[in-house]
Amino acid sequence: MPQVYVALDLETTGLSPEHDAIIEIGVVRFRTDRTLDTFSTLINPHRPIPYKIQLLTGISQGEVAHAPSLHQALPDLRRFVGDSPVVGHNINFDLGFLRRQGLLPDALGIDTFELASILLPEAPRYSLGALADQLGISLPTRHRALEDATATKDLFLALLQRALEMDLEVLQEINRVAARSEWPLRHIFRDLERERARTAETGTIRQQLLEKGLLDRAGMGLVLSRRPREDPLRPTNNKTPLDAEALAALLGPDGPFAKSFPGYEYRSQQVDMLRAVVEAFNEGGQLLVEAGTGTGKSLAYLLAAVDFAVRNGRHVVISTNTINLQDQLYLKDIPDLQRILDRPFKAALLKGRSNYLCLRRLAQFRKSEHLNTDEVRVLAKILAWLPVTSTGDHAELTMITSESNVWAQIGAEADNCLGERCPHRLGGSCFLARARARAEAAHVIIVNHALLLSDVTLEGRLLPDFQHLIIDEAHHLEARATESLGYTVNQRQFDGLLNSLSVRLGGGRGPQRAADSPLGSPGDRRGGLLSEVTPGLRRSTLSPNDRQRIETFVEVLHGQVDHLRQEGALFFDALDNFCHDQLGGRQDSEYDVQIRLTTGLRSQPSWIDVEVRWDKASQTMKNLIANLRKLTAAYDELSEANIPDYDEVLQGLRSRLQRATEVCTQLEAIIMKPATTQIYWLTLSSRDSSITLQAAPLEVGALLQEGLFKRMETAILTSATLRTGREFDYMRSRLGLEYANELAVGSPFDYRRSTLVYLPTDIPEPGSPYYQKAVEQALVDLCRATKGRTLALFTSYTQLRSAHRAITPPLEQDGIVVYAQSLDGSRRQLLENFKTTQHAVLLGTRSFWEGIDVVGEALSCLVMVRLPFSVPSDPITAARSETFEDPFNQYQVPETVLRFRQGFGRLIRSHEDRGVVVILDKRVLSKAYGNVFLRSLPDCTVQRGSIKELPAVAVKWIDGEQPVQAALEI
Repeated sequence: MPQVYVALDLETTGLSPEHDAIIEIGVVRFRTDRTLDTFSTLINPHRPIPYKIQLLTGISQGEVAHAPSLHQALPDLRRFVGDSPVVGHNINFDLGFLRRQGLLPDALGIDTFELASILLPEAPRYSLGALADQLGISLPTRHRALEDATATKDLFLALLQRALEMDLEVLQEINRVAARSEWPLRHIFRDLERERARTAETGTIRQQLLEKGLLDRAGMGLVLSRRPREDPLRPTNNKTPLDAEALAALLGPDGPFAKSFPGYEYRSQQVDMLRAVVEAFNEGGQLLVEAGTGTGKSLAYLLAAVDFAVRNGRHVVISTNTINLQDQLYLKDIPDLQRILDRPFKAALLKGRSNYLCLRRLAQFRKSEHLNTDEVRVLAKILAWLPVTSTGDHAELTMITSESNVWAQIGAEADNCLGERCPHRLGGSCFLARARARAEAAHVIIVNHALLLSDVTLEGRLLPDFQHLIIDEAHHLEARATESLGYTVNQRQFDGLLNSLSVRLGGGRGPQRAADSPLGSPGDRRGGLLSEVTPGLRRSTLSPNDRQRIETFVEVLHGQVDHLRQEGALFFDALDNFCHDQLGGRQDSEYDVQIRLTTGLRSQPSWIDVEVRWDKASQTMKNLIANLRKLTAAYDELSEANIPDYDEVLQGLRSRLQRATEVCTQLEAIIMKPATTQIYWLTLSSRDSSITLQAAPLEVGALLQEGLFKRMETAILTSATLRTGREFDYMRSRLGLEYANELAVGSPFDYRRSTLVYLPTDIPEPGSPYYQKAVEQALVDLCRATKGRTLALFTSYTQLRSAHRAITPPLEQDGIVVYAQSLDGSRRQLLENFKTTQHAVLLGTRSFWEGIDVVGEALSCLVMVRLPFSVPSDPITAARSETFEDPFNQYQVPETVLRFRQGFGRLIRSHEDRGVVVILDKRVLSKAYGNVFLRSLPDCTVQRGSIKELPAVAVKWIDGEQPVQAALEI
């Protein structure tokens, strides 16, 4: 591979080519066997360099003061790069800055991030530094242009070497699917194939495995396990009760856990929870357990669950809300138990169907003649990954947002599944079937709430039969049930359904409007499923009369799809007019706008127009569904006619029929037949002004009780936050668990000694004049005093951004970096930067109120800017509020208390942690309901005082001193 490449890296003042500037350029010219030359220079941006950039790069304002301007440096850079392909890590970022200046407009960009995501699917992270560490590439100085460019060159060469280890057939297939695309990496893979062909050996391991039947030909290198299929779990005839004392002894000061883990601490709260869980398994029924932070609740319920499942041969399903907890259970806690316990057990992680690759759909997708860049990139990732995956789980791949639509075309969706008729299912290579088989044989099955609830609504299609359930992070169950038991319909989905059936094609790949070409004209080229029906008939043994009958159905349906597309467009136009009337015209907003469809709104003239348009569209849709049902039934009778791809087409017809029926029924309910047990609303997208119709159940408690809990012998729900006002009543009513047993175990942490809750008495109330200014000044003074080490939680992005603009300049003057959600990188990057930067402040909104785990001094001060009430106009909040006599105190306050407690839990994460919680919302003192929030907290030290006193009090507390005045009880 004699090609000359150029590795490029830029350091900039920020992330935007439009608003930020280059401060350093580093370039390396090289061949695969040697470095040819280097070029680097600082650049004077003629603007201040943000403090966090100076800290990140080590480039100070003084260093660039006498450097050349970008205009002066560009000619040298242009000559150095020449016509060579430009290699970079996230290269479009660098080229975006240069192309903004008119440089390298036609350069071929080769992205090592993208290449690594294809060739290193097992990598935990794909930053340049993380990949350099993984591959042993020297990168002692990071975030300097020449050093990063050199490391990028070394990474590129290492990735080329990795690619040359791939099977030639895989490289050939990648090049075949990429041949007609504009994918930049196609040039690299073409050269790799040539190089690999020169060194390919006959009689490869792959060929030997194929000959022995150990490879799936459609899987391009997928090695199939030949280990005996694990037998499903068999329940014992009689249920054996658990021995609570024996299990508790495992957690004792002298037990096996104490001997296995250095620094192990006995926690009486954990044992109390274990005993309650044991009793629930032994006696049956429902149990609510609130376990404070640090209790070790996952180990408490896992010990009992494993022992019960092994003794009785019965599955125990454990459901979580977050991937983090799911990974903790499956990758850490369960392996620890398997190592320590003397009784072997099996565990399985089961995900929703769409997470697993469907090999049949992949084979079909690879036949596509025209693939866009995203499609080619995803196929390349999959083809390189297939030889090493044993699960087919797309979580093993790194995919950017635009690639999720591609995965939807190859995932194991129920609508496209052939079931037992699928050759991959019959051959044992179906990833979904193998995952389900592992679950059938497992004692403990880990799932998330979404899968648990979808399995309930689908009447158990994926999970094996089970009667014993543990739900962790149970405070999220109502929200997840609301999502799972609701539905959405928008114009993109509507048109997508119609296009999947029939779409008139123009001269290129894109669809053409129905009016552009009359049906049956010479230019009437069709795509979609219906166009795949008739070609197969002509190659079958079907009689001419039967073939004509099917073709007539197809012709009629083509016309009905065109008609419905037109009627649907008029219907969505009417919806758009309705929204326009409600908003007084198109109002630009940075947030989505939601309009709840109340009885009053349904009487307005613009809504009557919506109903009229839907009435016309629905008649057309019902006629289409009737004919599609007839076609499906007729096609179902042709199994003996030797029609090519018969099973795929039949399954496609069935799935389209089912989906069309669902959409019609859902729209009919929203528009014409609203139920009093449902909530209906429209969402107007701030991004593209598209309209989505949505529905959700008014109450989920009865649905959960009937569809889930009633089926369980044992149902245990746990979380750190299940109580409001130190009672379980609210959670009982929301989840339909009126008769559940309950247990609350406190945290082993000594909050009175570790945590000071500071309540400012002189801050304005939210919404009053000068409130925002007072918040911003309080944050500046507090963070200066604590030298950062602060997490500030907001309830809106607008307030967060305003605070970020106000506090960043003064804090940076004192050497304190301010990171903000959505402004300074991903959630993981923000947390990593916050933990590793000595003096840092992190501003976060709703998603940061929980799931943040920062142990130690990096987080010593937590600020809750406002009480996290839901927006009153939110359709679900508004509708559910109407079901209470006192909606604010009976519904909105308890909901907010649970979120408030989650936010509070971010501060103290270990016995050694110490810090201050500041509540900058005076309503906790000035409103009657404020005491409900304060009483929901653990037994902390509490102090009231002025904003002016706060910084000194906070610093003294963090440094280990007692407060300057006597603490007040909550």
